[in-house]
Amino acid sequence: MANSKPAQNNSTSELSAENVAQNVKETAIKIKEAARATRQTIKTFRESGAVTEMAEAARDVALAARDSTMDLRDSAKEIRDSGVVAETAGVLDETASAAMATARAAKDTAGQVPKSAPRTTRTVRRVASKVGRKAKSALHQTKKMIRKKSPKKKKSRKTRK
Repeated sequence: MANSKPAQNNSTSELSAENVAQNVKETAIKIKEAARATRQTIKTFRESGAVTEMAEAARDVALAARDSTMDLRDSAKEIRDSGVVAETAGVLDETASAAMATARAAKDTAGQVPKSAPRTTRTVRRVASKVGRKAKSALHQTKKMIRKKSPKKKKSRKTRK
């Protein structure tokens, strides 16, 4: 009872061996057919010139990449040797310094007005404050009038909830 598998009769194992042999034979035939088709495809490819065309296209791409890279290298060297980048950086630095000096001068000038004309400065501030308050008041009054004169919209059931 050590072997739990039922005993097979000889006719079943022979049939199984015959099936396996037939499958191997069919597989071998398919391999031969695939080999013939591959040979034919390679021959057709070679005769059509497609492989040669692809090789020439790859060469042309490589040449174009090389030439473009050399042109870019030469341009980069010309820019470096001309000093344009260093000169541009210097001009930008000078521009930033001039802008800072201009801002300081404008701030100092603006600070001179209250010192030179303190009454005028106070008056301008008061008038500006009044104008601001009146503008706000006018804005609120306009909003109220618009609300009063505009037709009231009926609320739908969804908005009443």
